[in-house]
This record gives sequence, structure tokens and C-alpha cells, in this order.
Amino acid sequence: MTRTFVSAAAALTLMAGTALAQTTTSTTTYQTTAPVVVPVPMPLPAPVSQTTTERTVDENGMTTDHSKTVTSGTTISPFGDTTTTKRTTGA
Repeated sequence: MTRTFVSAAAALTLMAGTALAQTTTSTTTYQTTAPVVVPVPMPLPAPVSQTTTERTVDENGMTTDHSKTVTSGTTISPFGDTTTTKRTTGA
């Protein structure tokens, strides 16, 4: 009987070891990312141009026209920076 008990215990130990070796663990990882939102740039104001003309007459009756143009506007760089410029031409 002792022999049977030892054989049964050995068989049970071998089966438990085999069952332990067959145990697998599976891990599943889910990763979600938020959608990328690209801001829509606001439209730029139209450039403004103003021309002033002045006509003078000297004592000899000679007429001279003087004009001055001032242009200003806003531009946007590829990086999103805005720049306002003002240019004056004429005398």
C-alpha cells in the first residue's frame, strides 16, 4: 500500500507540474490617441492704401504736384506669427 501511495503521490506531482508548465499568461494593451486638431487661421484684413496729393503754384504760376502714398497691411508667417507693415512713398 505504501508503494501505491508513493506512486500515486509521484503521479499527482508530475501532473501538477505539467499543469503548471502549461499555464500561460496573456496581456493585451490598448492604446488610444486623441485626434489632432489643427486650428483654422482667421482671415487677414485687407491692406490699406492712402494717397495724398498736394498741388502748389509758385509766384511764376508754375504748378507742381506732390503725392504721398501710405500703405499698411498684415502678413502671417508659416509659423503663425503676424507682422504689420507700413510703407510710405513719395515726398
